[in-house]
Order: sequence, then structure tokens, then C-alpha cells
Amino acid sequence: MELRIIVTGSQTSAIKAKRHLEKGGIIAQVVRAPKYAEGCRFGIEILLSDLPHTIALLGEARIEYTEIIKSKP
Repeated sequence: MELRIIVTGSQTSAIKAKRHLEKGGIIAQVVRAPKYAEGCRFGIEILLSDLPHTIALLGEARIEYTEIIKSKP
């Protein structure tokens, strides 16, 4: 099961994204991004298989993110 972290602009944005994604049927978790991630250190962790739907939902909600990185187990 591969996971990805979508790094958001703030912890508040990560929480907003999590709530919006869960309404859309995607399981998400707010996490601290690894230290090599640029900018804010918070994001949402999702399954790689949910990535296309997640990107669409975030776009609809106009929730910005800075990068998508691989989650370390």
C-alpha cells in the first residue's frame, strides 16, 4: 500500500483538505511532512490510488498545495 503526502500551505489548510476529501469518500490523515519538504511542514496523507480523485477534489475546493511527496513507512 503506497502512500503520498500532499504538502499544504499550513496546518489549517491540511485540516480543511482532510474534511473536504472525507466528504468526497477519500480517507485522509493530517501529518507532518518530512524535513526535506519545502515550506510548511504539514500535509495530508492519502493512498496513491486515490491521488487523481484527491487532486480533482482539492481543485474544486480551491485548496492549494505545494508538492506531492512519497510517504515513508
